[in-house]
Amino acid sequence: MRPALEDSGRGSLWSTLRAVEDNPIARRGFWLASLTVLPLLVWWLGWFPGFLSPDSVDQLDQVATGDFINGHPAFHTITMWLITRVWDHAGAVSLVQVVALALVLGLVVRRLVEIGVPLWLGVGTAWLVGLLPAVGPTAITLWKDVAFTVAFLWVFAELLQIVRLRDAYWWDAGRPVRLGAALSLVWLFRHNGLLTSLVVVTVLAVVNRKHIYRLAPTVLTLFAIVLLVQGPLYWVFSVDRSGKPAAAEVLIPVVASSFVHEPENFDESELRLLQSIAPLEVWESRYDCDAADPLLFAPELNIEAIRSDPSPFLRLGVRTFVRDLDTSLGLYWCRASYLFVPSQPDDAYLHRPPFAIAENNQGLTREPVWSPAFDMTRWVFRNAESDGWLWLTWRPALAIWAMIATYAAAARRARVLLIPGTLVAIHLLNVAATSLNHEFRLAFPLYVTAFMSLPLWWFVRYPERLSQAEGSVESPRRTLLDDDVAAVRIGQRDVEGIE
Repeated sequence: MRPALEDSGRGSLWSTLRAVEDNPIARRGFWLASLTVLPLLVWWLGWFPGFLSPDSVDQLDQVATGDFINGHPAFHTITMWLITRVWDHAGAVSLVQVVALALVLGLVVRRLVEIGVPLWLGVGTAWLVGLLPAVGPTAITLWKDVAFTVAFLWVFAELLQIVRLRDAYWWDAGRPVRLGAALSLVWLFRHNGLLTSLVVVTVLAVVNRKHIYRLAPTVLTLFAIVLLVQGPLYWVFSVDRSGKPAAAEVLIPVVASSFVHEPENFDESELRLLQSIAPLEVWESRYDCDAADPLLFAPELNIEAIRSDPSPFLRLGVRTFVRDLDTSLGLYWCRASYLFVPSQPDDAYLHRPPFAIAENNQGLTREPVWSPAFDMTRWVFRNAESDGWLWLTWRPALAIWAMIATYAAAARRARVLLIPGTLVAIHLLNVAATSLNHEFRLAFPLYVTAFMSLPLWWFVRYPERLSQAEGSVESPRRTLLDDDVAAVRIGQRDVEGIE
């Protein structure tokens, strides 16, 4: 009788897991939230082929010529190339971005409903995101940051499923493999995504330190995809890796800040090193704490002097950071302040999708597909661009503070919610440390995820609803040893046929 009992228990257990995941209300939430593609398509129809910055044009030129450079992540440029094999137009890329963003919003809503968020709240939040005046224009801008945001939200959705299934998340290799694939896209779509991906894996390893083997499918998938892309795929496309910024380059503003504010700290050898890169007056005149581009792209700046031998400047940058710590920390706060300060300073500029299409060799101009869509969204765009409304319409600070408050309050009720909260905390620190300018696109994944985190306030008001939705099932081994073939925790008894 024992084998029959074990077979029966195993089948019952996996049937329960399938029932937990196959939630018809959650599926409905996915499709209803995915309909946020409609307001996003209005922007696409009105501003076809989308918003294009000089960075967008540079990548489109690479797509057209087949000369791929890893300055912008080459994987994203190759993705653009693949999309345009189906429809050879920049509008195809912006269309895919819109559809992908709507689908991943639907996935996040599905996971929110599965952990106990009401359908109306999850779907309503997704529609709010789709209607925000900062989301529509950004979603149709040909930027790697949009693809990165889609990957980031996918990781967020996977972590929400860990909240739902707890230990059971790791039983089926398919789920950990999905998480590894999502983390690999975070790594590949932005150069600084590597930091976020690795720290997330590290945190999950700490959480599962007693069962570290669970992470094997995730880690193997992550590194396999990254190695396959940066190895064979880049070889096939003859990617020029020299265009990737050297690590020492991120310290240029640190050194410039110290030189401007504390020039007496530099000795003769350090001054000679600065002069070998750019005239000293350029270091001073082009420096701006909230915008590194004027210095980084100064015609007089010889960036190859750093890339050819980054070690001397890297040592100077580290030495300067430690020596002039107060000045360096002031610089980092100035650069990251757009993430935390709602009001728009008069002496700073928040970079947003450019109204006009940048000059290009593709013959791309704005060609609205549907004039009423352009008229309506242009009115939204112009009003959102008003200086008096930037704190609400474009500045990400309010959303970020609301997100921080959400996780702080929700975690007091259920610490498991810190799992998805860790993702946004890690990337918030990453963006704060690596932002060179005040750019909304850098905060875009945080901005969207912040809004999609707000439904977790539901568990602050109704903490028992999360306990009913946790659905953590005992492991098969423990269940069979206990002869409790129907061991199901609170929250699974309401799924098809259980109690």
